[in-house]
Amino acid sequence: MAIDTKLLRKSVLALFAGQVSKLAIQAVYFVALARMLGPTDYGAFAAVLALAALVSPFSSLGTNTLMVRNVAQDPVTARYEWKRALVFTAFGGMISSLLLASASHWVAPADVSWAGIFYVAVADLVGLRLVDLVGSFRQAVGSSRALAILPSLANTCRLVAAVTANLALGTLSLETWSWIYAAATLPLGAGVAVLTTVRIGFYRGKTKVTPREMREGLLFATALASQNVYNDIDKAMLGRLVSATSAGIYSAAYRIIDMAYAPIRSVSAAAYPLYFKEGKSGLRSALKLTRKISFLVLGYAVVGAIGVAFAAPLAPAILGTDYSEAVQYIQPMAWLIILRAGSFLAADTLTGCGHQSYRTAVQASMAAINVCMNFYLLPQYGIAGAVISTLLCEALLGSLLWLYIVVQLQRAPEVAPRASARRKRGRHRASSRV
Repeated sequence: MAIDTKLLRKSVLALFAGQVSKLAIQAVYFVALARMLGPTDYGAFAAVLALAALVSPFSSLGTNTLMVRNVAQDPVTARYEWKRALVFTAFGGMISSLLLASASHWVAPADVSWAGIFYVAVADLVGLRLVDLVGSFRQAVGSSRALAILPSLANTCRLVAAVTANLALGTLSLETWSWIYAAATLPLGAGVAVLTTVRIGFYRGKTKVTPREMREGLLFATALASQNVYNDIDKAMLGRLVSATSAGIYSAAYRIIDMAYAPIRSVSAAAYPLYFKEGKSGLRSALKLTRKISFLVLGYAVVGAIGVAFAAPLAPAILGTDYSEAVQYIQPMAWLIILRAGSFLAADTLTGCGHQSYRTAVQASMAAINVCMNFYLLPQYGIAGAVISTLLCEALLGSLLWLYIVVQLQRAPEVAPRASARRKRGRHRASSRV
């Protein structure tokens, strides 16, 4: 199957433009929030966000990723897949928020209330997930505009809420900010979900998840959750095992790295549906797409890492002197941009051609290793321990994924995909008018 270079280029440009605007808004929002809450409350807030990110993939049982894959491969299922993913995202997110808040005594920083955790969780697990779902659906049917615009719109709502609250109320407590955060996110998620349903038409038939799809959905969810573990668990564990202030300083440093990685994320999002299309023909076909985007991805990763390392001393002037300690952690963490770029190329290659099981197993193993390392390193080395475990786990992840690809290529001239059109058997059909 020939790679649609024009479509890929168009999607990358659209998503890159969206990422640039999102990055600008996110930067202002980040600075405003970090200054408004201070290192301690910002650290506690970041820890709660990290906990929500860990739960998020399981809240919809992977139906959002199933939707992207199935619609990309068979557009006639669009309305059916949308309804199923929407129902699981909305109800699963609410249940997950309640469960997370109920477990707050064991997993959250000690000074964060049940209500504060619930407000933040429901904002991210329902409101933000609905925003992401709409963007992913529109991309699966061939339009990247919503995926480019909606995240920026979500950040704009939060920025306006933070600035307004700061002007009206002055210094905010974490609990006050948590319900403002939810009020700024939930209406947007509900609104865009309703508009999408009205636009494509409501599918009136029943939806279900077959045992096969449940297994596939859980594989996708486990892989994403594992990725979130070694991305975010250190923030939650720092807040619990060390201090909320340490979590705040580390989270600020990590946020800067994450924003620098944003352009690569736009390429990843644009290529994701194409990986499923190319992957139907096997591993070598998926690798053709990887080769097309690797120069852009790795080239930016190197430039971005160098830029972040040189610009790190400017962080205290922007965030405030309370965050001056973050400089010494931003510079070594710049390597994470390069390591993560390499991991993403291998991981999405495997997902596209049906080797999700191996990807999930490796990512779950890395998550477990990361947690074990954090239990040992954080009490002794604090923030430095979190930096070490993050870099080592990302490097090991990329190495294991690429090693598997090399072995599979040497084992046979072509590796047939493990997922095929038979997954569509028995699925309801719906109109693809979108």
